[in-house]
Amino acid sequence: MSEKQSYLGTPTTLAVMIIAAVWTAASSGTAPYARVLACVWAGGAAVNLVLLLVRRRRDRRAATQAAADGADAKPAEDARNAADAKAAADADR
Repeated sequence: MSEKQSYLGTPTTLAVMIIAAVWTAASSGTAPYARVLACVWAGGAAVNLVLLLVRRRRDRRAATQAAADGADAKPAEDARNAADAKAAADADR
């Protein structure tokens, strides 16, 4: 079961935050201290977005690898069970 994620941690929300911060920083009508803070905010949101996308990609690869390992393990397990059943049948003779 997957975790329920807040909308604040989605790539779309982070992209909107970056756009709003860059817009604020580029606006000539904004006070200088607010422009500096908007640049810091945009940088932090950009780093967070990159980390989120890297984490999602890593999780997706891990899930794909686990599914592939599970598919490979099933035939090997079936073969082991068949060999055990044959050995038990031979022992009963």
